[in-house]
Amino acid sequence: MKAVLYDRYGGPENLEVREVPVPAPGRGECLVRVVAASVNPADWKLLEGHWRWVTGRRFPRRIGIDFSGVVEEAGPGAGGFVPGSRVMGSVAALKTGCLAEYVAVPSAALSRAPENVALEEAAGIPVACSAAWVGLHHRRPELRGTKVLLTGAGGGVGHFVIQLGGVLGAEVTAVCSTAKIALCRDLGATRVLDYTRSDVLAEGERYDLVFDCALSIPYRAARGILRPGGEYLLLATRGNVGPFFRALFTQVTPGPRLWTFLVGANGDRLTRLAELFEGHGLRVVAPSRYPLERVQDAFRESIGGHATGKILVSVGSP
Repeated sequence: MKAVLYDRYGGPENLEVREVPVPAPGRGECLVRVVAASVNPADWKLLEGHWRWVTGRRFPRRIGIDFSGVVEEAGPGAGGFVPGSRVMGSVAALKTGCLAEYVAVPSAALSRAPENVALEEAAGIPVACSAAWVGLHHRRPELRGTKVLLTGAGGGVGHFVIQLGGVLGAEVTAVCSTAKIALCRDLGATRVLDYTRSDVLAEGERYDLVFDCALSIPYRAARGILRPGGEYLLLATRGNVGPFFRALFTQVTPGPRLWTFLVGANGDRLTRLAELFEGHGLRVVAPSRYPLERVQDAFRESIGGHATGKILVSVGSP
């Protein structure tokens, strides 16, 4: 089968499509024929070596975190999945990758793909939509009336935050570029601010949560626009452990809290998200799609930082 690998840390030019053996599913695993995978910032940060203190120098390495596809074979104890099941899921990024024609994955990391979403588009859900879901729900069993300031609103995580926020009753102020204003409004943002024309820090509004997907509002600045008990969510740590320690410190000191997190594979959470997609007509915005042979270009677009919604890599037919 074809799979994407790299032999050294660096840029997208190091990615190569090679022939490797088809994996065999073990106990509790499914062999999935991959239809599509998405590109996440974590992918190219791994490629650049941001987490080399964990990943070391064992090459070649596979790459790709979330995917959609069809179950080809179910191993012993693989739950309710059977050959032909339409699924979405994710892999342990520090160990393997799903940018390949087949992937063996624990059934606990899989869920059915939403019926109202094309199977290729479902590849954009597991990581980005999970990050949106976990971020909105942190210490918030009830979201109704929660005021959220969202940066990077037209991006991969951001466009899911808008939709989930609307379903859960949050009031989302979306901050985006001029080109993405119409999209953010269409997705249901309560307010939309063009960052090229508005200074959100000078507005005078206060929020319960600053969900900073664009790394554009430093924590110290965000403290000034948070309500008492409010939180600042740092979505990306660039592989540094420092933000996690700072986040722990703010949990035990007075004032607004900093929070950051990593999203792991969780089939139960993905099943809940599939239900929300079907019940509320949520959608995956993914105008950028590349064949496997152009995976380098897909990574370059993600590194550029201005993609609209999710970037998908097509691997096989549905």
